[in-house]
Amino acid sequence: MLEGDSLIETFWNICLLHDISSRDQLLREAVRVVQTRRMLELQGVAHATVLEPEILFRWMKDYIGERELGHFPGDRELFYRLYQAGKDMDLLDYAMQTLQQDRVTGGIIVHSGIMERFKMMCERNHYRTLLITETEKYLRGLVETQVYKHSFAITLLTESYVIAKLLKTYFDPYPNVQVIQGSIYQPLPLTEKFDAILSIPNFGLKMDEGDDATIRDSEGVAVNHLLPLLQDGGRISVTFPARMMFQSGSIAKWRGQTNESFPIQSVHMLPDGLFRPYTSVKTYQIEFGKSPTDQVLLGQLQLQKMSLAIEREIAIHAETFAQLDNWRIDVLLDEDQDTLRSFQQAPVPKVKLRDIADIFRGKSILKQDLKAGNIKVLNISNLGDGEVSLEQLETIDEEERKVKRYEILPGDLVMACRGTVNKLAIFPESESMVIASANIIVIRFKSSILSGFAKIFLESPVGTTLIQSFQRGTTVMNLNPSDVAEIEIPLLSKEEQIVRLNRYVEEKERFKAAVRNATARWEQVKNKLYSELY
Repeated sequence: MLEGDSLIETFWNICLLHDISSRDQLLREAVRVVQTRRMLELQGVAHATVLEPEILFRWMKDYIGERELGHFPGDRELFYRLYQAGKDMDLLDYAMQTLQQDRVTGGIIVHSGIMERFKMMCERNHYRTLLITETEKYLRGLVETQVYKHSFAITLLTESYVIAKLLKTYFDPYPNVQVIQGSIYQPLPLTEKFDAILSIPNFGLKMDEGDDATIRDSEGVAVNHLLPLLQDGGRISVTFPARMMFQSGSIAKWRGQTNESFPIQSVHMLPDGLFRPYTSVKTYQIEFGKSPTDQVLLGQLQLQKMSLAIEREIAIHAETFAQLDNWRIDVLLDEDQDTLRSFQQAPVPKVKLRDIADIFRGKSILKQDLKAGNIKVLNISNLGDGEVSLEQLETIDEEERKVKRYEILPGDLVMACRGTVNKLAIFPESESMVIASANIIVIRFKSSILSGFAKIFLESPVGTTLIQSFQRGTTVMNLNPSDVAEIEIPLLSKEEQIVRLNRYVEEKERFKAAVRNATARWEQVKNKLYSELY
């Protein structure tokens, strides 16, 4: 008899040979097979009994029908083969592997460590009624933790009709599990309230919530619809991408309002790459509660074998947390935060870049666009050792007026916004028009700040930490102009800026001269030694 993965592979292969290839089609036919087996068992016919294709097909038609699962896309011979291959499959494992192989819809399959931590949190707080939203994302967690075998009353929510049918079929023997169909991006017509809710909303979608909506981002919309379903004293554990932690505007306003009504209990950074290949952005696990709290736990999780364990954790007072204008716990958890804290607490006035500079990202340029032309393009490769090299700039052939908005002017501070290394430089005088590529952010300061002084600060340990805290990516840097605009720098007088800038430039020139002299001396000594060898 075929086992586990072999059964699933065989079932897939039979389906694919008969043009049953979409995610929903593959799931639907597996449900049809399992329901047929269940019906045979109920009728007293052992599923192991070898039934003739004609009899088996008639059983399926009579007892399963087509109203709920639709027309079977084949004949009696095809159903007989599918039944023999699929009757002993684990339907939940099959669903998880089918969704993982789906290259079209490409939905997230959440690491089982998140489900394990959610289960432990529920046990610790003696929660009983649980709601798991968009359950298809948590199939691995359901398979590996088997949380449904514990003493919880679990409601599984999914927007998909086919996945709802599959879950109802699988969990039919479990009276403590109910399955409902609905969307977390719309108000849920549920009268029941829950002790705990687990959710990972879709990242980065804009929802149509009407003119008076406080937020239109899918993550915030979903949480707004789920929070009213919490029991007093309950919690919702939700996964957020980095931008929800620090982006300004409507998201910042939403953070403040949500924390006021449903105080945050904990925030944990998730390990880099936990959701690859679905997304590589930084992610965080946040618990909101329907009860006040004295302390907020902030931490970083790491992978230990197949579990998520605490790598570092601190507690701060809830009132202190409420006063933060963002939830960038990276900064609070930074091992070198003494330096950062001294900057934040220093009496020197500070100002956000958005208030003193125009900030924009460069133009997206395809490889085929690069050709001999009159417009030069600055890319990351042209930045090195804190300076811009104008000698090997690539070019495009375009009218100046069409790319004027991307032009870099002398004195602009240019910053790499993608890649693995943070690079900053002041743009020098240029005889030709130069524009920034999409890998470059341009910061054009107004009169109050010198770009050279800003560069010194941003490449300092404090500045580097601040920049890293606004990264949306994990191992590969991904900075957004609107996020960079939130970085604070010290607002010194022009005279003080000039003093620090001149000192920096003088010392750097002295260093470069020393390196040149040492290099020249080494070349002389080396060549003399070589000449004495023969």
